Amino acid sequence: MAIVTGITLPIVLAVVVFVATVVIGPFQEDVKEGVSVSEPPVRVGVEESWNEDVDMEWVFDRPLPAQAVGELMSLPTDGPSVVGFATAHGGLRFSKSCLASAACDAARTRFKLALTGRRRGEVRITDIVGRVLERREPPKGALLSGPTAGAEEIEPGVLLFGENSTVERLKSLGEDGRPGRAYFDEKFVHLALNEPIVFEVITVSTWDVDWELVVKLSVDGKAEETVVRSDGTPTGKPFRNPGKIYDPPIYEGSYKCKVGVPTCGPLRW
Repeated sequence: MAIVTGITLPIVLAVVVFVATVVIGPFQEDVKEGVSVSEPPVRVGVEESWNEDVDMEWVFDRPLPAQAVGELMSLPTDGPSVVGFATAHGGLRFSKSCLASAACDAARTRFKLALTGRRRGEVRITDIVGRVLERREPPKGALLSGPTAGAEEIEPGVLLFGENSTVERLKSLGEDGRPGRAYFDEKFVHLALNEPIVFEVITVSTWDVDWELVVKLSVDGKAEETVVRSDGTPTGKPFRNPGKIYDPPIYEGSYKCKVGVPTCGPLRW
């Protein structure tokens, strides 16, 4: 894989933030040398990428039913139990993030995007953009906070959406922690056959948004695009970020699973 420096563009500030870190190594798999022009020029893999010490909060579209609340009242407060409960009941996982306004009420979600070259000739990644499919008011059904510990470092790349924009490019993160130059105006990424690259992508928004990624490629000098959704396919379920996280009284029910307490319970405020 080759990464070289290119031209730069001005910074664009916005409301929804996507962060990407290039990581070489994960997602490698046994692949056959044979390739077919009928398959896409890159193989795509997507998986969630949570910091289990920090990313332990969920919001729900609807209030938890009585049966689920009863289950929660007897649920152990360890991480795996809380993750299993929230997943089973349709919780949208997030951690809080601070935007330019300094308000730390935006939801942050994260995943890893793996791209593997599937051509004998060189495949060049020319850009990665995020595209909003739908924008809604944030959900207020229920809020669940799980056990947390530790802290997290700032990631070195960012992709931005303006409040009314629908498409934005991946950007680098400046030394001051603010979005800077367009990532693929600084670097060119080339993939040989079966060569992988992994982007860790963090999304931050104050709107509840469904969105997808568009990976722009140059294959044998011809421009191509690959759409990526949450299951790694171009037509699957979109990625989603639940948006602004309100104060607990706004929700129909708010619950806390705290380290040192035997079971989860209602959140007091």
